Amino acid sequence: MIPIIKWTLWQRRWSIMWWSIGAFGLIFINMVFYPSFKDQAKELQKSFENMPEAAVQLLGGSTDFFSPIGFVNSQIFFLMLPLILGILAIGLGSSLLAKEEQDGTIESLLSRPIARGQLLASKALSGIIILTITTLSALLTTVITAKFVDLELSLWLMTQATINCFLMSASFGAVAFVLTTLGKARSASLGIASLVGLGGYLISSLSGTVEWLKIPGKILPFNYYQSEAILRETYNWLNSLYFVGLIFICGVISWAVFRKRDIG
Repeated sequence: MIPIIKWTLWQRRWSIMWWSIGAFGLIFINMVFYPSFKDQAKELQKSFENMPEAAVQLLGGSTDFFSPIGFVNSQIFFLMLPLILGILAIGLGSSLLAKEEQDGTIESLLSRPIARGQLLASKALSGIIILTITTLSALLTTVITAKFVDLELSLWLMTQATINCFLMSASFGAVAFVLTTLGKARSASLGIASLVGLGGYLISSLSGTVEWLKIPGKILPFNYYQSEAILRETYNWLNSLYFVGLIFICGVISWAVFRKRDIG
């Protein structure tokens, strides 16, 4: 397993670097504007309090955009970080196995003395490692920049919100990953997983204002993320078991399907 993980990480070394740099740049650009907003917080707050309810829900569900918690939540944890990690996780989930099949290298991998379950686990762990590296880059950028701009927010709370975002993003990737193991559904994995992620964001955000969206909103992962609740220390961490459960279920299905698949 370790040689496969090392090889996968080496193959994607440039991608890892650019994703980490991208996460750093996007978060840094958002965070450095906090002092400007802070100086005009009262005037800007009055304007945002008159926003339509649907728009408020799409920006985190609160009009408190200019307090430290409100700013970090709306700018980083509710939008930017899920977008970065979600896209990365879906891309990894839909390509880790598919690339081997498209390049014709999966047969040579399976010809070696390694079980299909081990190959599958190696690819999944490689994806988790890549996602972890980018997540750590994003967290360090957020924490260091927050200190730089005098944004007073607990390191532990920012870490918890980042961990939950990692779990949610990993669940998106797991959906894409399980679809690639089906073979014929491989081409649809990117679209379906993106629908689960983006659709979950839209449906869960608007379910507070649109009655008929409440039931589908409870099915999708974004409903259980609740970054602002984490930052305000009101989050029920049992909600994060949804992500763990979804990842586990996708892993079991992937193993059951891939071990019986005709690769040829």
